[in-house]
Amino acid sequence: MHEPEVFGLRRARVSAARGVGPQNHRSSETGLFMRRFLAYVRIAVTSLVVFVGVAKADQVFTTATGAVNPLTGQSVSATADFGLSANTLTLTLSNTTAGIGSAGQLLTGITFTLSNGSGVSLTNESGDLVSVNGDKTFTDLGTSALGWGFGSTGANIFEACVICTGSVTSPVTPSEGILGPVSADGKYDNANKSITGNAPHNPFVNGTATYTFSVPSNVTVSDVTFAFGTTPGATVSAPEPASILLLGIGLVGLPLLIRRRS
Repeated sequence: MHEPEVFGLRRARVSAARGVGPQNHRSSETGLFMRRFLAYVRIAVTSLVVFVGVAKADQVFTTATGAVNPLTGQSVSATADFGLSANTLTLTLSNTTAGIGSAGQLLTGITFTLSNGSGVSLTNESGDLVSVNGDKTFTDLGTSALGWGFGSTGANIFEACVICTGSVTSPVTPSEGILGPVSADGKYDNANKSITGNAPHNPFVNGTATYTFSVPSNVTVSDVTFAFGTTPGATVSAPEPASILLLGIGLVGLPLLIRRRS
């Protein structure tokens, strides 16, 4: 009378030993589903990162920590943010030198290389102009068009400048150099007479200038060099943009992270 029960018990034991019980079967299906789901997520996320990172991210170039004007030995710091939209390349150029002391720390030019330099032209340039007074205060003159020079200095190499090199010239030399940020009290406390009350150098650009260029589609920027001061040759090269390096690291590490989680 108990034989079916014994037989059933034996069959359950055999099934359990072979790992084909109901619970193991469900676990196997769940594991397979998760592996497939994570594979789809990996493809979707990688595609999104590539699209957003490459098509949308700006190329941002910054001077290395501890950079100095090679002619004066003064500390300098600057950032160039290039953003591309269709055939318009926008450059936001900033002097980030804290506690600027003299004209040798003014940001007065930038040179860059485009992957395609065909038909490139400067379409607009603007900045907030200020006049720095003898008492280290400044008078804000408002946002205005700038007079920086722009041109090509070689194959696909371009220069925007106040203190220019080669064949590029600027009608506003030596004015419209870009100042660093003001001190906490709203003045240029450390500035000497090469900046304060210096008529030939006034007006200056307050911190940031913006330039737009007409360019071919899908151009990229490389080999950025900043120029500082009022003497030609005071140039500082910038490393390649950190955003591109981080994107590459992220794409390499993403599959490993997902595989570990799976």
